[in-house]
Amino acid sequence: MISREELLRMKNMTFDEVNPDDIIDVEDFHIDVTLSKSEKIKQILESGKNPYFLKSGNTIVKIGYADTTRTIEDALESLVSLESKSGSENGNRRNGGW
Repeated sequence: MISREELLRMKNMTFDEVNPDDIIDVEDFHIDVTLSKSEKIKQILESGKNPYFLKSGNTIVKIGYADTTRTIEDALESLVSLESKSGSENGNRRNGGW
């Protein structure tokens, strides 16, 4: 399992510092959704791979984690709602309106 110190080092890595071989490819990334939150975290840490980066083919993405119950779907819904309100207030000038 990854130590606390190693995890902090991985969290602070930049794209230039990360080794692509240490990054999980999304095609190979499988988490058992029936596990508890702590069991999911343990599964990720036991992989030995950097949990702050994912890749899809040659594209590398740095991710962050929040201690919240808000899902990515919730965040995207809020973003779309804000954009639609902003667009209507600005006469739908941005991107031709949504």
